[in-house]
Amino acid sequence: MATKIKIVTTGDFLEITPEGVIDMATSRQLLVDIAKADRHPVDFDLLIDFRDTQWRMSTFDLYQLASELFAHGDTFRRKVALLVHEGATFDSAAFLETCSHNRGFSVDAFTDFESAMRWFLIPEDV
Repeated sequence: MATKIKIVTTGDFLEITPEGVIDMATSRQLLVDIAKADRHPVDFDLLIDFRDTQWRMSTFDLYQLASELFAHGDTFRRKVALLVHEGATFDSAAFLETCSHNRGFSVDAFTDFESAMRWFLIPEDV
């Protein structure tokens, strides 16, 4: 079965102020703008690569990004993989994963690219 995957890095959507603070309002909107497709509903899965993020994103920051995804329900009904480093970043992503599952979204956190790609290839009804 063919799978379409869109890969987005944090550099594509995180807006950082000159003081080094993440502008969450702008960043949330940029993520939505990047992830939207011309057709509705979106026919691709989304991988968000947080590994190049130099700024520590708090659980609240990640939750705000997730809230933006949730606000656009049908746009993000496909699988969303969060690719992060192990440790505190993974713990925050795992929290986001749990919140997403509770809202009926298929969001999972991964620490390696290959595992995320394998997850995308697993049929959703398995």
